Amino acid sequence: MFKSIFTFSFFTAISRISGLIRDVLIATVIGANSLADIFFSSFRFANLFRAFFAEGAFTTSFIPLYSTESYDNKKAFNFASSVISITFIILVIFCFIMQTFSPYMIQIFAPGFDQSKFTLTVTLSRIMMPYIIFVSIASLIGGMLQVKQHFASTAIAPIVLNLCLIISLFVPYVKTPAHNLSIAVLIGGIFQLLLILFSAYKLKAAFSFSLELSNEVRLFFKRVIPAIINNCVTQISLWIDTIMASFIPNAVSYIYYADRLNQLPQGIIGTAIGTVLLPLISKQVNNTENIVKIQNKALNIGLMLIMPTTAAFIIIPDIILLTLFSYGRFDHYAVQQTVPTLIAFSLSLPAFIINKVLLPTFFAKGNLKIPTIFSLMCLGINVVLNLLLMNKYQHTGIAIATSVSTWINSILLISYLTINKMYKVSQALLLNIMKIFVATAVMSIALYIFNSLLAGLFFDKMLARIVYLATLIALSVIVYFGTLYLTFRGSLNNLKYV
Repeated sequence: MFKSIFTFSFFTAISRISGLIRDVLIATVIGANSLADIFFSSFRFANLFRAFFAEGAFTTSFIPLYSTESYDNKKAFNFASSVISITFIILVIFCFIMQTFSPYMIQIFAPGFDQSKFTLTVTLSRIMMPYIIFVSIASLIGGMLQVKQHFASTAIAPIVLNLCLIISLFVPYVKTPAHNLSIAVLIGGIFQLLLILFSAYKLKAAFSFSLELSNEVRLFFKRVIPAIINNCVTQISLWIDTIMASFIPNAVSYIYYADRLNQLPQGIIGTAIGTVLLPLISKQVNNTENIVKIQNKALNIGLMLIMPTTAAFIIIPDIILLTLFSYGRFDHYAVQQTVPTLIAFSLSLPAFIINKVLLPTFFAKGNLKIPTIFSLMCLGINVVLNLLLMNKYQHTGIAIATSVSTWINSILLISYLTINKMYKVSQALLLNIMKIFVATAVMSIALYIFNSLLAGLFFDKMLARIVYLATLIALSVIVYFGTLYLTFRGSLNNLKYV
């Protein structure tokens, strides 16, 4: 398991770094203004449906069933062929409908935009909409590869999208930089699918066009409906945040940049763990004892890696934002507005890891009702907190609400699994968590002192900023893992059994 997580994390790290470079360039070219709000809203609109299909509902329903069928090559071939073919037809029809009704959808999702911003948002959304077809089919084929324990292509695919977006900023603009970026999203989706198809061909993960509705295919679409609803809740929560942020000048951009940084550890650590666990737990679906062991090992790894990251986002958010984004049109004022938002978002990182570890158990068993109910409850809490906090804390209140609702979701998942004897925190994990907290505290103190002592070295030049941030990160890593190894020798030994 550790090897698979490391492989996925490695390529995801490259993907996130390329995404970070992309965002730095966007911040430099566009900044945090009306055009940025328009592009990010359009991009989020496309990603809303990508998350419905590509990243959630389809894969969480497909992988457990394909894993079961994979013991018989013919059954696996027939199942994959039918699911991919029928899904393709559904997505084509869906995109046609969305192209027609996108003005009405944008009115709902960005009611705070004036007429000029609204019109351009509709145009860019229509350009990006077919992207959903390519990336969704790629996710299903990627699920086939994951069952075969091949995770690299799935992690590499987003790099292709980021490269397309980066290149689009260096070619002549069609009308605005936002138009180029929107076209690049569509082209990136096509190349992502081609990459996954090539990997499937190399690994002999075959499929063809088929509309056969076997019992397994029917079960897939029966499961995918509640899975879509579950994902809808998560994405609706994000869109409610966007709707409320659209009434605050430039808030959509501040939230976007803070959230993008927050997604860096989410993807490298959380998404990597969740992606590896789903096919692994699917093969152990009837062995609760083994599943619990897998979950505890995954939590040990995840929390060990996420806690120092969370601490860094809280202690030096200004240094991180100044180093990565404060160039061109993204000025110091934009950094100041984004800092508290990043801190608020970062508080949800440990809860995000917990959710990613526990949810595959529900997906593998085909039980999506419970996580959907919990998501709906957290959606309501998020909306109420947004309304309560926005007046006083503006866009930062939105981030605080997101973190609180994420933690409540984690508590509900742990409670349900524990009560139903589907999960139990081991004594070894509790002991390691205590050690992780102590090591994080030591690192936090050291990072604060390092930053205070070396503050004079933080210059306005890009290279000086990068060297300074890299130095702080290197020193923090040494202190954190040094504390774990020297003070709590043996706490890392459990990893060799993972």
